[in-house]
Amino acid sequence: MMPARSRFAAALCAAGFGMATLPVFAAPVDEDTAAVIQDLKRRIEALEQQLSAKAAQPAAEVAAPAAVAAVAPVVAAAAPVPAPAAVTNGGDFKLAWGGYIKSDFITSRYSDGAVAQSLGRDAYIPNSIPVAATGAENARTYTDLHAKETRLYLRGSGLMYGHKVAINAEFDFISGQLGQGIAGAPNEAVTNPYNPAFRLGYLDFDNFRIGQDWSTLQNMVALPDIVDLVNWPSEGTVFSRQPMIRYTYGPLAIALENSESTVATLGGNAFTVTDDNTVPDLVWRYTLKTAAWGDYTLSGVVRQIADRGTVVGGNDTSVGYGLSFAGKIPLWGHDDLRFTFSGGDGFGRYLALNTVGDAVVDASGKLRTVEVYNGFVAWRHPWNEQWRSNLALSALHANTGQIDEGSIFGPGVSRNVRSVTANLLYSPIPKITFGAEYRYARRDTVGNLSGDLSRLQFSARYNF
Repeated sequence: MMPARSRFAAALCAAGFGMATLPVFAAPVDEDTAAVIQDLKRRIEALEQQLSAKAAQPAAEVAAPAAVAAVAPVVAAAAPVPAPAAVTNGGDFKLAWGGYIKSDFITSRYSDGAVAQSLGRDAYIPNSIPVAATGAENARTYTDLHAKETRLYLRGSGLMYGHKVAINAEFDFISGQLGQGIAGAPNEAVTNPYNPAFRLGYLDFDNFRIGQDWSTLQNMVALPDIVDLVNWPSEGTVFSRQPMIRYTYGPLAIALENSESTVATLGGNAFTVTDDNTVPDLVWRYTLKTAAWGDYTLSGVVRQIADRGTVVGGNDTSVGYGLSFAGKIPLWGHDDLRFTFSGGDGFGRYLALNTVGDAVVDASGKLRTVEVYNGFVAWRHPWNEQWRSNLALSALHANTGQIDEGSIFGPGVSRNVRSVTANLLYSPIPKITFGAEYRYARRDTVGNLSGDLSRLQFSARYNF
């Protein structure tokens, strides 16, 4: 008798190739093997007959396998497949991330006193200039290196279900600068740690913008090409990032923006944020763009000024307002002139980094709003595709004479601030810029105190 393994091999061969192939095997076929082969032949013939019968039926009448028939209703009920149109309308949204790496080398000379390591030494903040009486100079010089202006953003835009949608989230490492070292002092001895600060974050839905953005008062086209963190000449600009709801229709934008009041105590030198407002600021902007004459904006704000006991002796509300006109004028060749002129009453929070606030509490506890005017002019001149220069003149004036300054203002409140800035920028390739910038600034106060700043700044920046 043939071994079991040989009988099994012979059976497989017979099933795969038919009985006609059996003669190729030299081994004789015994009775058991023949029985296995005959059984396999009967099974194969039965399967062939079933397949032939199924093929003869119409396609619609062929029943699905039992397993598929049982599973299909469950899948359909648990996870309905959306229509192709819904997938197309909801999927056209693209995300991108980017920003820049920036390093600064800054040498600052203050004519009238010491300045602790702070944002005022990393960027130009007018009120950080120390002041003193004439002839009482106490000059100090500092050198600071940092990379805190480094910035990151995440942006997205597209059409979703027939609506225009966009998002923007932006952070840097200098805007919210607070001491991160021992006892709250900046730690530059070892690790130079700085936490990321939230700059911008908003959602655009068709004509609406909801979230935190630059104030509607500002004209971003008028932004000068300046090395300093505050790319505007600080004392001459409108500068505010805050939460808002903005609606834009063609050239007109109208917004309700976060309301805050900055109020000084009677005879005080600093303006305190009261956080007592109940009505949002109403801000509007109209934009005019022309091919030959440049881009311009006219914007304005009407707002509530409030102090309900936050500032000592105060419990009052008032109304503030202001206007701003800004633009970019093309000149000869590729040169252009950029400018902003602003002014108003109870408008100080929006101007020059709150150099002069909105109001002062008088002797009777009432709010006395302060008139503030400022502006700048910046000329940009490209020397060629890689080299360019900028020259900017900037000034601020607070009309403190409208109020009895001897009895209501502190001697350190700024009355006039002005600066001149010149730079040379070099971009060897489009994404990299090296810059050298010089700034001279002077601050005069209500109490006839004054001080100046001379600053030389070098920077290296890579955009990605």
